[in-house]
Amino acid sequence: MTAVTYEDGHNVRQGYGLWSFAPGRTLTSSPPSPPPARAERILVVDDDPDTRDMCAEVLRRNGYDVIRAESGRSAEALLRTSAVDVTVTDLKMPDVGGLEILRVAKEVDPNMVVILITGFPAVDTAVEGMKFGAAEYVPKPFSPQQLLDVVQNSLEMRRARESHGLLCSRLRRSFSLSGMVGQSRKVLALFDDIRRTAVVDAHVLILGESGTGKEPVARAIHANSRRRDRPFVPVNCSAIPENLLEAELFGFERGAFTGAAGPKAGLLQAADGGTLFLDEVCEMSVLLQAKLLRILEEGSVRRLGATKPAAFDVRFVAATNRDIRQELTRQRFREDLFFRIAVIEVQVPPLRERREDVPLLAAHFLESCAAQSGKPIEGVSPAAMDVLIRYDWPGNVRQLKNAIERAVAYARGPFVVPGDLPPAVLDGAEREPPAGFHVWRERALERLEREFLQTTLETHGGNVTRAAQALGIHRSTLQRLMRRLNLPAA
Repeated sequence: MTAVTYEDGHNVRQGYGLWSFAPGRTLTSSPPSPPPARAERILVVDDDPDTRDMCAEVLRRNGYDVIRAESGRSAEALLRTSAVDVTVTDLKMPDVGGLEILRVAKEVDPNMVVILITGFPAVDTAVEGMKFGAAEYVPKPFSPQQLLDVVQNSLEMRRARESHGLLCSRLRRSFSLSGMVGQSRKVLALFDDIRRTAVVDAHVLILGESGTGKEPVARAIHANSRRRDRPFVPVNCSAIPENLLEAELFGFERGAFTGAAGPKAGLLQAADGGTLFLDEVCEMSVLLQAKLLRILEEGSVRRLGATKPAAFDVRFVAATNRDIRQELTRQRFREDLFFRIAVIEVQVPPLRERREDVPLLAAHFLESCAAQSGKPIEGVSPAAMDVLIRYDWPGNVRQLKNAIERAVAYARGPFVVPGDLPPAVLDGAEREPPAGFHVWRERALERLEREFLQTTLETHGGNVTRAAQALGIHRSTLQRLMRRLNLPAA
């Protein structure tokens, strides 16, 4: 393997055919490298040879594969017989005009980028053409840079739309566990821990930073255990005052304390046969920890003010975002209770250590937020996705979800752009990225797309039509993605 050291401490490792960030200082990749993406093919249509040649030369010099057509008639034939990604066509031509070329292009490929070149008198017609699917129009006279900008921006938006579509397809087809999604090495290892933990009945301690999803992990353990048909009762130990937490957990009899107007069963009895989830268990006082330990050892609970204990059958799952070993050293958490609860430890990784899951999670949250808001959001722009991947997410998955919710609320167009993201995320991602980060990002995302498409095509025996249907995209879109990623046709 080759290794590249980053000055700012980022590291990427390969696992399960995917890329993942992990603590350390090395970027590791496994040869052979995937083949470079094929340049987009652009058809330039204009009956004026000077305009046609100028457009073709500008695009060719910037790395595009260019074919030319001197008339609308020849362009129509090329569109029906050749693989074309973008069509740049004059609006007014003597035989077949630009709007007819637009119609043919969209018939061949509904997602083809079509850019209309128009003189001033025909601007209204060009704008009308955008209603029928043209990506943009370029009024004459125009500079080479104007043409290049329009082509690049239109392609960028289509790539963002197609990438979002593939992410949504991956979401539907990726492995998930009780609503948690991910394909990184660390998440797959977490899912394996959950499955192994669920089949036994031992108590569990879940460790992880705030916002990593410790409660979903606890729910997944419960949902996949033999207790799945019994209650799952969550208790946030940091949100309930100490004097009330004891009454909430153990229950009380009438008159046990001022305001106890009648008997009430505690959460331990409410969770009988199921799972009691003690979130932020380190916030519990040492005195209450001692009482909880006794109940764990005896398997019975006595309500406040009662004289007789009542037996219960509960699996304890506790969680904390603190350093539990440090809490033990400082005697803020009882060691005997720790050994009682932490029969199995499950570590939930922070989001910065599984950055390749960020696009998948962003698409997951974007779909749900857009549906709730009723906004027709089509995806995340490449620039905004770059920010999301570069940011360290100290608030982890919860913070990412909040950022996407904010972005959907602020979005004015069909795509989430950097300006829609929270200022804290933008500021945090402004630091200079490590050398080669953008190259890694492009190659890593292309590799994930390539592997996903390869797997889908193999599943359907190389049949492009069936694979496209399974992916929920048009056949021509899949063919274009295969050309761009250098995937061989069956």
